[in-house]
Amino acid sequence: MPLFADGLRKIRRNLLQVQSGEKPHIAKVGFFTPTQIAQINEARISMGFPALRPEILFHGRHLYDSRCVKDIYTIDQVLEQIQSAFSDASVVDSSRPSVVLRNPNNRMDHNGMLVNDEAVFECSGREPYADLYSVVPVGDGLKQKPKRR
Repeated sequence: MPLFADGLRKIRRNLLQVQSGEKPHIAKVGFFTPTQIAQINEARISMGFPALRPEILFHGRHLYDSRCVKDIYTIDQVLEQIQSAFSDASVVDSSRPSVVLRNPNNRMDHNGMLVNDEAVFECSGREPYADLYSVVPVGDGLKQKPKRR
């Protein structure tokens, strides 16, 4: 799995800090595999963006606000989504304008829904690193926003 051995612990720490009103420190939590980073950088370079390093950073404010506050997921549920999105089977979804890592294998969520977890990365604010910005359990029954055209 492309999370560091202590990656989930660092992510939990940051989410708990956001929950308690503290400002979390940015942490290195994982990495893209050589195949993933090659695909990402090929697409980025073709669009005129600089290449990224394979290490992934995490802050947590947006993810906590969007998943735990807005969508009412628990931190443990968010960690399950992240772990699934970072599966060895996960692939770069090159059909999207942003960098998205998608697990093609279904996972049964806490409501009995089959979901495919996606990790969404912000890639300009902390160049040359990608920042784990959000995670989306596609198929969870929550209304999905329409794609921009």
